[in-house]
Amino acid sequence: MSNDTRKDIQKTELLVQVARLYYEHNFSQNDIAKKVSLSRPYISKLLNEAKRMGIVKIEIQDPIMTESRVEKQIRKYFGLNKVIVVPKVDDVSPLQQVGEAAARYLDSIIKSGDVIGFSWGETVYECAKALRKREDLKNIVAVQMCGGISNIKRNVYVAEISKEFVVMLNSASYILPFPAIVDNEQVKSVIEKEHTMQEVLKYAEQVNIAIVTMGKFGGQCALARAGYLKAEEMEQLSQRGAVGDVCTHIINSEGEICDAHLDSRTVAVPYDRIKEVETRIGIAVGESKVESILGALKGGAVNVFVTNEVTAEAIKEVCPAIFE
Repeated sequence: MSNDTRKDIQKTELLVQVARLYYEHNFSQNDIAKKVSLSRPYISKLLNEAKRMGIVKIEIQDPIMTESRVEKQIRKYFGLNKVIVVPKVDDVSPLQQVGEAAARYLDSIIKSGDVIGFSWGETVYECAKALRKREDLKNIVAVQMCGGISNIKRNVYVAEISKEFVVMLNSASYILPFPAIVDNEQVKSVIEKEHTMQEVLKYAEQVNIAIVTMGKFGGQCALARAGYLKAEEMEQLSQRGAVGDVCTHIINSEGEICDAHLDSRTVAVPYDRIKEVETRIGIAVGESKVESILGALKGGAVNVFVTNEVTAEAIKEVCPAIFE
């Protein structure tokens, strides 16, 4: 037996031991930490890993599709299929919480043969990272729907998101290895004829579940920090009412494309095509994203919305009519 195999077995044994103590014997995380001589935060990490690997499976039966008042108000106001507002938990990051909630929802609807489209970013990565291992699914395809960013310090997790889909859902995965925005329409036309792009676009036409985030607009947004949007372009977009982006498509407060010329240089599945996808899961957290969220919801870019209580409260402050 190799050392790696032995380590894997030992790790699995530890995961099972910790899970049994917590779920079957009602030990607290502090008590488990003392019993196995590990830190309490590491026990929490192990419990999350046990769920992610399918060692622990938690199933809540909800025959009447219970939703909170806030979830119902947002869903009805925008005509959405589903809204999930995650309660605040102090010792878990908001991105992780919302990512896990989105992953649970995806797990509840996914079936063999589905084609999943995804955008990049930390929020989507948290969802992919929280996916449950599914051995029962066949012929799943995951495809990146917008060009990436490679020249900023902050990771946008394109490769990691793709890898999680492959590992957890046994999917085929297709990455879009091109910039998010190019210099002119001629360059984009050449890219669209490239065989890699053709293959991605072929699967993009078949996407029936999309997982995207709603990015904020401003000098610190990823597209600006990567140098795709110059200062004068940012000023022009601001004057035209830009509030954020969905899959690198810059939108206004009504969820419409803000600048047609810029969009013609954007390397992504067309915005209108994204809005035709059967299930469009939008994940976003933070007060800075409220305007972008509202634009995406108004414009029909998503029909399933996953966020947390803090963001929902910020939405209420900006648009109280939703909650009347």
